[in-house]
Amino acid sequence: MARSFLGKIHDFRSTREKLPPEAFAYGPEGPDPAPTDLIDTKTWNSVTSLPDDVSIRTSDYHGSELRTMNQLWGSFIEPPDADQDAMFHTMLDVADELQACVYNSLCGYYRVASSCLRNALELNTIEAYLQLCCTQSDVEQWIKGDRRITFGEACDHLRGHATIQLLESFVKSKMDYTIFGQKQTGKEEGWARKTYSRLSEFTHARPTATMARMWEGSNGPIYVPFSFGTVYALYLETAAISWILLKLARPKFGLPPTASHLFHSKNVRPAKVAIYSYEFLWGRLPR
Repeated sequence: MARSFLGKIHDFRSTREKLPPEAFAYGPEGPDPAPTDLIDTKTWNSVTSLPDDVSIRTSDYHGSELRTMNQLWGSFIEPPDADQDAMFHTMLDVADELQACVYNSLCGYYRVASSCLRNALELNTIEAYLQLCCTQSDVEQWIKGDRRITFGEACDHLRGHATIQLLESFVKSKMDYTIFGQKQTGKEEGWARKTYSRLSEFTHARPTATMARMWEGSNGPIYVPFSFGTVYALYLETAAISWILLKLARPKFGLPPTASHLFHSKNVRPAKVAIYSYEFLWGRLPR
């Protein structure tokens, strides 16, 4: 049981309960069977006490950020355009990765949360490449596991697509930057590649992105405001790129209201490249 009280007022976060069967889209009908191997108190507390502590502290100070993250992952579950195209095969997986990121960042597992974002970005980029540049046979081979596609390969091919070349030219005219461009002398990597490179630092636990570094030397998990903020910023970047990829792959796609604030909210403060991409793809500047 989480221990948190707002003064003498009972805190809704201090109790747990199982959800009823009707809360799940799929699952066995009827009541749960009686426990057959109940965890002991010592083990339960050892596993949950630190993450519980972090989750209470995080949600004390970052309620609005957590609400935004939760709304965004929910937007990927049932996109308005539900055609079973190449993108369809990863939308639920991307939603799962975003949801896992929210929960891990809530509980202080910041490096793991960032790794979830890398998976989401990679999946969306590869599926956009399959949708725009490949045949149905290519898609089926990838789904079966008979074809391996890297993130960099997908970016290279996407950059050669006619529609994306127009987008790249538009963004470049506004800020001399790209979305899928490779790193060159005197030039940064494109937006998608740069975000992916940053996320990869966490996935591979490089010295600047280890658990210990994000917990400021602790053996955690512990609540670290700066580390939560880092994950939050990367979450917004990943979500924005993902919606842009979806729009490129599905030209008729309309942005869900829960995702539109990614490109115009004063609280989110989107990157310029996101705003210009929005202007090009949806035909207007965000309000």
